[in-house]
Amino acid sequence: MDKEKIIEKNKERLRVISAVYNPITGEGSTSLPRQWIEIEGFPIERINLPLDMHQEPLVQQLAQMGVSDYLRNVARIEPTGRNIVKLWLNFCLMRTRHDFEYWARSMTTISDKGKGRDTAFTLNRPQRIYLKAMEELRLAGKPIDIILCKARQWGGSTLTQLYMLWIQLVHKRNWNSVICGDIEKQSSIVAGMLAKVISRYPTWATGGKQLTTTPYQGAQKTRVISWSNSRYSLGSAQKPDSLRSEDISMAHLTEVGLWKATHGRKPEDLVQSIFGAIAGGPYTMKVIESTAKGVGNFFHRTWIDATKKRNNFTPVFIPWFSIDLYSKAMKESDYSTFIDSMNDYEHELFRLGATLEAIAWYRDKRREMPDEWRLFSEFPSTAAEAFQSTGRRVFRTSYVSDARSNCVPPLFVGDIVSQNDGKSKFVPCLPGEDKGEDMLRVWLMPDNEQHLRDRYIVTVDVGGTSNKADYSCIVVADRIAMTDGGVPEIVACWHGHIEHDKLAWKAMEIARAYDNALLVIEANTLETEGTEGDNFEYILNEISGRYSNLYCRTSLQEIRQGRPRRWGFHTNSSTKPMVINFLIKALRDGLYIERCIETTYELDLYEYKENGKEMGAIEGNHDDRVMATAILIWICYNHPLPVQTNSNHNTRKRKIVSEASI
Repeated sequence: MDKEKIIEKNKERLRVISAVYNPITGEGSTSLPRQWIEIEGFPIERINLPLDMHQEPLVQQLAQMGVSDYLRNVARIEPTGRNIVKLWLNFCLMRTRHDFEYWARSMTTISDKGKGRDTAFTLNRPQRIYLKAMEELRLAGKPIDIILCKARQWGGSTLTQLYMLWIQLVHKRNWNSVICGDIEKQSSIVAGMLAKVISRYPTWATGGKQLTTTPYQGAQKTRVISWSNSRYSLGSAQKPDSLRSEDISMAHLTEVGLWKATHGRKPEDLVQSIFGAIAGGPYTMKVIESTAKGVGNFFHRTWIDATKKRNNFTPVFIPWFSIDLYSKAMKESDYSTFIDSMNDYEHELFRLGATLEAIAWYRDKRREMPDEWRLFSEFPSTAAEAFQSTGRRVFRTSYVSDARSNCVPPLFVGDIVSQNDGKSKFVPCLPGEDKGEDMLRVWLMPDNEQHLRDRYIVTVDVGGTSNKADYSCIVVADRIAMTDGGVPEIVACWHGHIEHDKLAWKAMEIARAYDNALLVIEANTLETEGTEGDNFEYILNEISGRYSNLYCRTSLQEIRQGRPRRWGFHTNSSTKPMVINFLIKALRDGLYIERCIETTYELDLYEYKENGKEMGAIEGNHDDRVMATAILIWICYNHPLPVQTNSNHNTRKRKIVSEASI
């Protein structure tokens, strides 16, 4: 876009931002379809009403006749001041059922954040964007299921909670809700806001009755709203026992990105227990909202699934430049010079919708926060930026995003077992058994009809056995496409905690099932851990006598000289950068097809350490899938291509495959 077009587009955006927004008249309201209507004789004669309210008989009659004629000819009463006010209030009550923005402005009182005063709730610009997503679902008669990835300081949680209260006070009776934060303090803040709104609700809207809340069955954290007999329960992810999730119709889960998984309790378990109590249907709500807190956690996984339409949540993201607070005044005469100074990223911000004034603010903020990843996390321009986790990442975001686009749910989840006839059997898990770990996930079942030698390659990254230790990982690649100029594809993955002897035998079972694949086990980790490593070396020696296609790192020359065979791939200060750098290239150039979404999460969390030499997962995370995949892809390209063989793989003569032969 040339400079003149940028300036003109910027003026257009500023006109939209500064346009009048009046929820009482409806001017500037864009959350749902509206149409202007004139009713002669009302205190406000011209109103921009929601389209569905236009269909109300009262509205149609008033628009045709005016207030005075309506009162005389339809209501059969004189158009006195008292009767006009009474009709006006009835009209306003009807409007509250159709028009949330009007209800919020005229019926609610909240604390004006940072100003120490109370004010009517008037939606800001990002709140109106969010409201539009909720209203589209409501008007379509669908469950209002939203996952909200948000920047800071615009009131997404406030809008969510007041929208739920609107449903409880205006639309439904006996319509119960749950509010759950990471800690109790977050829920208590919400409780204080709701108590203020309810206590100050105008009595003219309730027939003169003052709204109150009372404890439900003596529980202070569950309150009953007197007007509609609806309850709201407060709780936290850290203390979920106080939540009453039975017979609920709405749930608001806030700051879910902070919810921590612990042994025996995962965020998804709590979410499922709450959401499982909601039957679904019109006016039900499930809202998961949070600022992004890294990748691979429950919030990030649910967001990715929503963007790929693999769940029922509508994803809503609010970029920082939609928040009017983040803007710096600029003279129009300075536009030209400023545009000349813009870098490529700032031009991208303008393309995304930021004004020049917002970009000027962002430039100053960037000087304050030199760590780009922290800036992205606090003030994301896109959802991908929001989930940045480190400023020392090894794999570029764009490379990982490209790989993630090929990820799909597995066709099979379960286990593999050996039968009496020596063949392997894939046993699917039962519904509800898949807990995310200790399961084999398969995207393509073995094709053993063609008997291509080393079509499949299996690599193993060995972890610990305790719940707090690193995981073990087994990854399988199919190389058949490489024989025709294509690229290898990930077809199976096992990930979990398991005793080392069982891991080795499971890896052998998977490799045997995949046409006696080349089995590459990364052994150095345990070889440096004392007796546990020595034991694993013994296990590898045992397997070598039972499996004919095991990777050996002892060269043929060393074997001829009488040196013992050392089984497994040795990852050290030389080979680790080698396989990681090759994986970077493979991701950049599309040299393999990734299918496992969890692997891409680990790629996002893999960083250079502060010394600039070591690499690994961000503290508190794991890189087992990354290492298993890096070794796998390196061997895929540095091992001879698959060749046709007519012999039985399980009885063929042993072929020593080593680092030297590769």
